[in-house]
Amino acid sequence: MGNRSTRIARQRSQGARAARVGGIFLLWLSLLPAPSSLAEAPDLKWLEGDPGQVLHVEGMTFVASEESENELVLHAARARFFPDHQVADLEDVHVTVAPGPDRTGFEMRCESGRLNLATQSFVAQGRVGGTIEGGRRFEARWVAYDDEDRVLYTNEPVLISDRAGSYRGGGFRYFVDERRFRLEGGASIVQEP
Repeated sequence: MGNRSTRIARQRSQGARAARVGGIFLLWLSLLPAPSSLAEAPDLKWLEGDPGQVLHVEGMTFVASEESENELVLHAARARFFPDHQVADLEDVHVTVAPGPDRTGFEMRCESGRLNLATQSFVAQGRVGGTIEGGRRFEARWVAYDDEDRVLYTNEPVLISDRAGSYRGGGFRYFVDERRFRLEGGASIVQEP
């Protein structure tokens, strides 16, 4: 009986020591600075001030047309629409910008986003993935589209894949009307195993 109680006491002591070490390690991890290389999605200040009325929408579709062609089609599973600001916060989003005479289109999916209906600009966040010019695929934490400058961009680390291979960069710029793509921030080739 004495050996058993000594063994149980030793096991409890070792368990308590492991818990203390684990707790100290978790505390040490929490004190480490957050990685500074990850940029936050831009806040374009579309909802400054009083948000006003909020409409909750299931299955939202937004279509922006140019003459007789649909230029931008956006589907969201759920949305909160702020009519006073002409802005919608979106969940489970699929966006298509159709090709036109002077532009190559693109397609994109994301977990959430914010759309400015007045300007047709948007910010996509959370597992953003899409296809642009020539079947080139991209993945990033966030991607924004500025309709005034007609540029799709991110300052976030991005993975780009095309027929030639896969590349990592610190961001990209895709100039829609010019059909010009630029990988930024120290591009590197991803080696396939």
